[in-house]
Amino acid sequence: MTVRLPILTLIAAVAVALAACGGDEPEVDTGSDAPAVTSGEEDNIRVYMSGMDEFGEVAGLTTSSDDVLELTLALHDDDGAPMADETLEVSSLVGNELSDSTLLTNDEGQAELRLRPALPGQDTLTITGGGSSRQLSVYVSDESYGHPLEPMEERAQELPEVDGAVSWDLISSVETREGASGMLEPLFDDDIRALDGEEVKLQGFMMPLDNSERQRHFLVSRTPPSCFFCLPGGPETVVEVELEESLAFTFDPILLSGRMRLMENSDMGLFYRLDDAELQEN
Repeated sequence: MTVRLPILTLIAAVAVALAACGGDEPEVDTGSDAPAVTSGEEDNIRVYMSGMDEFGEVAGLTTSSDDVLELTLALHDDDGAPMADETLEVSSLVGNELSDSTLLTNDEGQAELRLRPALPGQDTLTITGGGSSRQLSVYVSDESYGHPLEPMEERAQELPEVDGAVSWDLISSVETREGASGMLEPLFDDDIRALDGEEVKLQGFMMPLDNSERQRHFLVSRTPPSCFFCLPGGPETVVEVELEESLAFTFDPILLSGRMRLMENSDMGLFYRLDDAELQEN
C-alpha cells in the first residue's frame, strides 16, 4: 500500500486544472448535436465524487454497469460564489438512469445526483443551469476489456497485441523491493534494461493528469482504469507519457511511439516514462 499514495497524489492532479499554456481553446466534440461548451461556461458547474471534494473535480469517469455513481454538482457564478436555489437540468446522451433530471441547488450551490449506468459504452452527461452548461464523459465497461473490478491479469488479457509494440508482460514482470522512503523500488533485469533509451511503441489506455479535453502529460495503462481517481494496477502497469502535441482524450486503446526511460528513483513512485511521444495509427 505504501506505493499507491504518491501515485494517487499524482492522479489527483487531474482534479486541479493545470494552467493552460495558451493557444486557442479546443472545441469539445461529444459525438452529439449538443452545442460546444467553452471552458469559461464549464468552470461555473463543477462535478465531484460525493464525499470526495478534497480530491478535486472530476473530468471523466470509468465505471461498470452494476455500479451506482454518486456525484455532487456545484454551481458557481463568475466570481466563484455559490448559486443557491438554482435549477440544474441533467440528461444522459444514451439514456442511462438518473436519480432526477431536475435538481435544485442548496445554500452551498450544490445538488446530489445518482447515476445508474446500465448501458455499456460511452455516455455524455449534460448539466445546465444558472446560464452555464457542462458535459461529463462517462465510460461504462462491458465484457470487451473485462469488468473493471476483476484482477488486473483478467482485465489485461483482451488488449490486442500490436506488432513491434513493447510487451506489457515484459515491463510488468519487474521485481521490486521496499526502499528507504517506504515506496517500492524497481529491480530491472537485463531484458528490461535493454529498453532504456530505445525508441519503442507502446499500446494502452489513457489516464489523464489534467482536467482538459486534450492531454500532453498523462499515464498509459495496460488496463482500463477502474475509476477516475484509481490506478488499475501498480507502478509496473503504467507508463508516464510526455507528448510534443496534445492529444484528445479517448477511452479506446492508443498506440504511441517514443523513447523509453527507466526511472529507479522517481519521487512519484513510477517506474517508466515515454519521452518525445507521438500518436501512431493502430
